[in-house]
Amino acid sequence: MEDGSYPYELKIDGARADEDQHWRIARIHRILGYAQSLADLDNNTEFCQKLESIYDDKGSLFIGWKTNPSDEEKEYMRKAWESIVTDYESNPIEHSLGDLILSTKP
Repeated sequence: MEDGSYPYELKIDGARADEDQHWRIARIHRILGYAQSLADLDNNTEFCQKLESIYDDKGSLFIGWKTNPSDEEKEYMRKAWESIVTDYESNPIEHSLGDLILSTKP
């Protein structure tokens, strides 16, 4: 697997992380693990395949989807982002499908 990639061609953008901010990439991996665990509990086998990209910019989480996510799938990401494993600071999440912004949650 290439650096910065994940199964199903999911791209984790680490270019925004400065030399001292590689913890952001580790945080994204924790978010993905948490969200995938929730999907696994729901027997949602398509969740990870729908994700296209994910990145953290100044504490806001941006999620790109290949196909339109269900409300439950967006909820997996919200719960993961708001978990103690992310050092959550009530920053927003933006979901997008191509150039279309699906939702932004504070």
